Amino acid sequence: MACRRRYFRGPMSPRAPTPTSRKRTRAAADRRRATQELRALAHPLRLRLLEEFAGQARTTMQVAAAMGEPPTRLYHHVNALERAGILKLARTRQVRGTTEKYYEVAKKSFGAVAGSKITRGMKGSIRHMAHLIFEEARADLLAAIGDPAKLGPETAPVALRMLLTVSPSRLSEVRRKLLALLESIQKECKRQPPPENALRWALTVAFAPRGLPTQE
Repeated sequence: MACRRRYFRGPMSPRAPTPTSRKRTRAAADRRRATQELRALAHPLRLRLLEEFAGQARTTMQVAAAMGEPPTRLYHHVNALERAGILKLARTRQVRGTTEKYYEVAKKSFGAVAGSKITRGMKGSIRHMAHLIFEEARADLLAAIGDPAKLGPETAPVALRMLLTVSPSRLSEVRRKLLALLESIQKECKRQPPPENALRWALTVAFAPRGLPTQE
């Protein structure tokens, strides 16, 4: 009578992730994060919320008062921004038996991903955000020039468009200088405490290629 041998194989140890697999995992996580951030910001009210929370940690009630909006309209949007990692809870405070939550912006940039990694789903959100950002700039400019009598040489808004011819070898340098200038202005304004009569100014910048490369 023939006997059959039975072989039992124990659980196999998981394979150690290779550098390539780790890189793919990070890239996939970056795409998911960027997609979530872009979708969360593709709303005009949430862009305004981001600006209000950018200065300092504030409560939703404080931001609602500054925006002239009812707080009940903002809670849902604040929660959505927190879930997307755009806002984070800075601290809490107990006041008359309730908990006040102070939120602040989680980081400096959102939706950042390499151009080659942009998915079809991201493109729609990016287009929508671009429209919202420049629609806000348009509304700010029109509101500022609504009463020309109040405009002076030092207080008039600035609307500027220029075309630069930049060689591929200098593109990185020009882009770096532009970002460094904007960052230095922002830091300078933060170092000087604003007076009571200070106004908030909106600055919107687009630096993008136009048309075909110039023949040199």
